[in-house]
Amino acid sequence: MKRQSFVYVVFSLLLAGMVSCDKGNNGVLLEGKVVDAPITNGWITYSPDGNIFNPQMVEFEIDEQGEFVYDTELLGESGDVTVEIEGVGYFGAHLVKGETLKMTLTKDADQWKAQFEGAYADVNHFVNEFTQRFDQMLYWSPDPSESKSNVEYRQLLAENYEQVKAELKSIENAETREHYACMTESMNKWLTIRLIMDSCEVDGTDYKMNAEYRELVKGIDINNPIHLRTNMAYTSLNSLNTVKDDNVYASGLRLMQLTDSLVTYPALRSFMVQMIGQQCFVYAESQSGSDEFVEKYVAWADADSSIAKMIVTQFLEKQKSAQATQSGAPAPDVTLTTPDGKTVALSSLTKGKFTYIDVWATWCGPCCKEIPFMEKLVVKYKNNPKVQFLSISIDQNKDAWLKKLEKDNPQWPQFILQGEEEQQFSKDWGISGIPRFIMINPDGTIFDADATRPSDTKTAEIIDEQI
Repeated sequence: MKRQSFVYVVFSLLLAGMVSCDKGNNGVLLEGKVVDAPITNGWITYSPDGNIFNPQMVEFEIDEQGEFVYDTELLGESGDVTVEIEGVGYFGAHLVKGETLKMTLTKDADQWKAQFEGAYADVNHFVNEFTQRFDQMLYWSPDPSESKSNVEYRQLLAENYEQVKAELKSIENAETREHYACMTESMNKWLTIRLIMDSCEVDGTDYKMNAEYRELVKGIDINNPIHLRTNMAYTSLNSLNTVKDDNVYASGLRLMQLTDSLVTYPALRSFMVQMIGQQCFVYAESQSGSDEFVEKYVAWADADSSIAKMIVTQFLEKQKSAQATQSGAPAPDVTLTTPDGKTVALSSLTKGKFTYIDVWATWCGPCCKEIPFMEKLVVKYKNNPKVQFLSISIDQNKDAWLKKLEKDNPQWPQFILQGEEEQQFSKDWGISGIPRFIMINPDGTIFDADATRPSDTKTAEIIDEQI
């Protein structure tokens, strides 16, 4: 499945980063070939500003001979990209303006490997190893049954870190080798911090007070482009923010102050505009004082005010949706698609039954963790005709969804929303993050547009009261 940010959020700024495969003026940057595999498409991810959480994704077609090309314009003279092909794997490549890289993917036993030909084959060999061994999905799994312990993830990271360092010797140019050596150290720090944050979340402790975390963020040059790419620039800057996260507007103001006093790299400042906006308007619940903060935030964004205004617009639409989906209001309708491709209106499914809906995606870890609890609810009420359970996926990769259903074999109705239908559904219900759960009354009105999770014991109590 396509890689996703570790924030499980339906955010149109990310969708705005999706670009079509129009020809740029760089010529053909990449000629690829997948040997002996009936694959028809894939994706290339490229971050113009270098940040791993600010990607553009280009979908490309693979012809009957297994060949594909990439010719979208690079922002600078060169850039690292990831090449993902469904059913084959996830690879890294280093592209240079005016040069054509040849990449061949072949299967050796059960593993696909990349071979490179071109002027920078040595750099590509390293970038591919770096990309695969520092793939964030290696250290977290959306499927709880496949998850490792934090200790096991730390051990795996340590082993891969040593391997990536060893691969540095494959780079012939000393200056280039030093660049990637710095990036290796920075990426290892970020992934270590991610695992520390995961561990602290389980323990219920503040990761900013963790001694190892504090040591890792110490001395980071936040204006070094490499640290923006690995997310260490933002992480180090945010470590100085002592305002509690639950006070979102005060926290946002403090991050704005820190940005003004410490950030000199323009791309990092633009990223901070985006991150502060997301934290205050997308991830967090609305708090009092939003109007005053909106005014300050947009004015502070300055050159990046278009991004800020887009985020604020989404926030205002979310507030509008919250008003429109209060208890007792008619439930917004949408056309759902079944696993076998048939369509059905949500309103036709909810008539006469109390309906509990799970909005999820295969790539969303918290979503997948709720599935076993959803299954228990289904079993508990399987003989009660007054209640029903529906799952609605917002996966853009339908194959990943179908494979998940085949593996799990859920015993309740499954549907998917994609494209404009999904966008309208998310807008109507004010969905900015998943998992999201919805309760609809038998008369088609809303009982709760943001209901408790299956894992919450209150959920069964609420259902019992309603039926």
